[in-house]
Amino acid sequence: MTADRRRFLAGMAGLCLGAPLTACSSTGEMIAAPDRKPVPSLGGTSVYVPGYMPEKALVNGVKAARNRHFARNISDFRSPYRLLTKVGMDGRVTQALLPAYAHDVKIAPDKSIGILCGFEEREQVAFDPQTLDLVAKAPAAGEGWRGGGHAVFLDRGKTVAMSERAPRRAVTDGRIEAQYGRITIRDADTLAVRESYSSHGIDPHDIRLIDDGRYLVAANYGSLPRPGKVDLPVPRDVPQACVTIIDMANGRLVDRIVTARNSQLETRHLAAGRLDRIFAIQARLGSDADGVAEIAGQSRIAAGEDITTDGGIAYLAAATLKLASGEAPQVMGNAGQRAAMRHGLSIAYDDRFDQAIATFPSSHHVMVFDGASGRVVHDLDSSTTGLRYPCGVTLLPDGKHYAIAGYWENLYVFERGTHKLVRDLCLYPVFFGHSHITAA
Repeated sequence: MTADRRRFLAGMAGLCLGAPLTACSSTGEMIAAPDRKPVPSLGGTSVYVPGYMPEKALVNGVKAARNRHFARNISDFRSPYRLLTKVGMDGRVTQALLPAYAHDVKIAPDKSIGILCGFEEREQVAFDPQTLDLVAKAPAAGEGWRGGGHAVFLDRGKTVAMSERAPRRAVTDGRIEAQYGRITIRDADTLAVRESYSSHGIDPHDIRLIDDGRYLVAANYGSLPRPGKVDLPVPRDVPQACVTIIDMANGRLVDRIVTARNSQLETRHLAAGRLDRIFAIQARLGSDADGVAEIAGQSRIAAGEDITTDGGIAYLAAATLKLASGEAPQVMGNAGQRAAMRHGLSIAYDDRFDQAIATFPSSHHVMVFDGASGRVVHDLDSSTTGLRYPCGVTLLPDGKHYAIAGYWENLYVFERGTHKLVRDLCLYPVFFGHSHITAA
């Protein structure tokens, strides 16, 4: 070894020794770096992320499922489970496995209970937001029914509304209402069903409350299998994608806004502030070859494959819509912006600035839409900041910031209104894949 190389390595060792360290406690918590500055406005705030691929998680070199602390909530590893990560804004990370095929996560307003929203499987889960211990587990409301993946709290957290999907069947007689899903109202701590309303659409997914809980707004995929099949085709057959508005007092359909009919466009996610402030994210699937053809010539810079989708499937461009009850859907963005609307995923409505913030992981874009006009007021290629595959978005409870999580890792914080990246508040945990996040 040369003298120059020895001096270089010695210098690097000194730099490493002087750097802040992150340690792991015996309870599975990651202890924050000691020099992280506290932010009073975010004191006690945590962001929750359901991780899709717990089999990739190692604890001290051993799979998390074999660690008694991480796996304390699991009794049957033959059933689906997910890795829930709680990221404190002070840098502390807590993780545990929970027995649900979780897609989204919600925390009660008083932080007394959390819900892991099962998706395309039967089980729903309630957990303790502080310890991540299992509180309750319950199946979907009917035989063959499946979780719809999203929930909202009612009655200041005493009950929870969840989207649920009917057993998937082809419709050969034209009566698509037989495939409508339901909105189930459950006790938050036991998940016992209190009431159940039709979603008035096929395969309900994302749901939001507006007008102080008077109405529930639901995004309904609208896709069905072909006769003789169970799985959905690629591209999708979509007889009726729609957003439905439901009166929570009696389950009555107030309005059905059809976003696509007899097409390949599903309506998956939404944000809502009131009846004239509904923003719906669409999805369009194609083959890998379709995906290559669509983006051919867009870049001369090498990039990796889309890690947010399954092999053989590509997310194609699908315009995000602004909706208002009683009006036709409005396509948002110009042609160039709509080309980047691939795999639209999470969207949050910021009522303070009357804006909707949406993520498009397949193109690494974050877009912000004006609430009144639907115009794109901010368009960020987040890969230029180091945030690749932006997925979950959540408004932080300080009223000043919002957070976006990368599909696999990293939590970035932005200023509301200006959308300025706040590097000092960013954190860098690993989630092992996800779609949605929530802050409490």
